[in-house]
Amino acid sequence: MLSQKTASVLNILVNQYVQTASPVASEDIARMSATKVSSSAVRNAMSQLTDEGYISRPHVSAGGIPSDLGYRHYLESMEESPELPAEERRRIHYSLGRVDLYGDAWSRQCATIPSGITANLSIVTVPRSSSPRVKQIQLVYLTEYLALLIVVLQEARLLRRLLPLADGVAAKDLDRSASRLNEYLGGLSHTEIASNNLELNSLEERIRRDTSDMMREAESGGPPDHHMDGLRLLLNQPEFSQSDRARELVEMSEERVLLEGVLSESPDAEDV
Repeated sequence: MLSQKTASVLNILVNQYVQTASPVASEDIARMSATKVSSSAVRNAMSQLTDEGYISRPHVSAGGIPSDLGYRHYLESMEESPELPAEERRRIHYSLGRVDLYGDAWSRQCATIPSGITANLSIVTVPRSSSPRVKQIQLVYLTEYLALLIVVLQEARLLRRLLPLADGVAAKDLDRSASRLNEYLGGLSHTEIASNNLELNSLEERIRRDTSDMMREAESGGPPDHHMDGLRLLLNQPEFSQSDRARELVEMSEERVLLEGVLSESPDAEDV
């Protein structure tokens, strides 16, 4: 448990480092402190913070850099979360209200909004249930011999698969089959769909199998679906003022190293 004075030193250090991306010296902390404090007292506090893992320093006289533990303490020590202005809240409600709740556009908007507010990178993962269930099945007529199967899950996730139609099917027949399948399969998991003995025609039976297969694959693993926005804003941060570091970040993003690293830390199951 940090004392109030030591915690104050840590909070000043973190706040300054976030703005400059440079090690913060004890003299700077003493100057920015709301209460009068000597540089030697700040150095003693920084020594304690280093020993307990809140900051790191290459050597004793060097400035401090916050660690993950230091950042977490900084966030948890905030007395209250800042409230968004009323106009900003109205803008968010308006933006979300304009997009389809069950489409990718809603998830993309959920990434765009925090990116704009924070002027930083935002990554949003699509909700994933441990046992997804069907909310709706849609069959989109493309040609007489090709349709698009869309399975909307109850967790607001979409699964898609092209459906070649060897015998040719009219649009009205697709609509009729989708209506029947929604009546029979709505609310079921992939195991329940696979085990159901239903009186279906050949097209409906194929859609039933494909739906079950898609849901099983979605449940079995792989990184969660996600949307990213604000990479250009992230590059404006002081850490990336050097072109080499900016180029390295872009390369990591293009090679999915950045995303895989972030998504590997995301909570399991239905947690936020």
